[in-house]
Amino acid sequence: MVYELYHILGISSQASADEIKRAYFQLVRKYSPEKDPERFQQIRIAYNTLFDSKERENYDAMQKYGDQVKDLILQAQNKMQVEEWTNAISLLKQVLVLAPRIDIARNLLGLCYIHTKNWDFAVKVYTALTKTNPDVAVYWSNLGYAYKLQAQCFNDEDISQIQLYHNARESFQQVVKLESFNSAPYLDIAETYLDQKNYSEALAWAERAIGADGKADYHDFEALFLICRVHFYSGELQKIEVIAKRIISLLPKKSEIREYAATRFANMGIEIAKNAAISSNFHMWRSAFEFIKIAKEIEPNNLGIQQILTKLEEIVAAINQYENLNRDYLINQGFQRLAAFCLADYFNFYDSPQERKSFLNDILTEILVSPTSTIFASLERIKFYYPAVYKLNVELFHRIEQVACVP
Repeated sequence: MVYELYHILGISSQASADEIKRAYFQLVRKYSPEKDPERFQQIRIAYNTLFDSKERENYDAMQKYGDQVKDLILQAQNKMQVEEWTNAISLLKQVLVLAPRIDIARNLLGLCYIHTKNWDFAVKVYTALTKTNPDVAVYWSNLGYAYKLQAQCFNDEDISQIQLYHNARESFQQVVKLESFNSAPYLDIAETYLDQKNYSEALAWAERAIGADGKADYHDFEALFLICRVHFYSGELQKIEVIAKRIISLLPKKSEIREYAATRFANMGIEIAKNAAISSNFHMWRSAFEFIKIAKEIEPNNLGIQQILTKLEEIVAAINQYENLNRDYLINQGFQRLAAFCLADYFNFYDSPQERKSFLNDILTEILVSPTSTIFASLERIKFYYPAVYKLNVELFHRIEQVACVP
């Protein structure tokens, strides 16, 4: 398709820089990296190409090139759209045989190498492009991504990983020199530090991103959201709420960027909750709740977010009550074990039905050999002081009560 990147953003080939940016925000709200990473990548590539004036000029020129070359590039782009990277590489190589100096073809080839994890080839392509076009920011940015993604394939602290992250940062810093007003390269550098669990540097570069354009407004959302992520990974949950207030104060009322911000927080919360569901880390459930709660503050009338928040609220309440119940000396130890079982059962922690049945039978045996008065006292205390735990499995608690009533 001619002018494919414009079609991806849904704009005309005469669109202004502001129209490109506005179209980008509208689309990433709908296709966020958490919800639809592949579509988001396509949108980001289109945005990075068209928002960079020199890269856009190069791209527009190619749309007017000879039919054979243009057709090959379009075929390659279509193959890239359906993730047929190997076929796209073959087509782009044909283009470069016919017209060796077409940088847009080399750029697309580099992207194909990145998607096929041919890191060395990708680095080679972008190293050449940055040498011949040292003032084109998108080439430095893509070189940085090639290094960064390759680094993620190595184990932590591996000497090769350390060097690759260093190379990635050097590439992104070249973007900073070319576009000091652009927050993106600062955030890219922050992400490399976050990958390495260097939280202080990640926060420092995120803060630099906020001041990149010389003003604080809703355009700083991505930087502030990254700061929230850093606080999550570093275990400083209380700081997320502070940053959230900072974000909300910058967001315009009833705007698309506000909906986008709420979506990003909600998607992050959902991803954390999914991970929490397969682990026993209560901190993650609280973190998920915090992110969803912020999403609700940003978009209070969003029913979908409200439903998720209500569910997480019940889970977090049960977790908090369980931790108190587990220290309550007035509750029989068997019931303390039963509360732990109910949480584990709710989150489906058991490997098999047999394992679940074995745990439950052992707990019930311990409870039912206790004096009837102790059983009733523990049941009543759980029911009235720890209702969220009781609601995890009302039927089970009721059955125990019925059995205890039998002489």
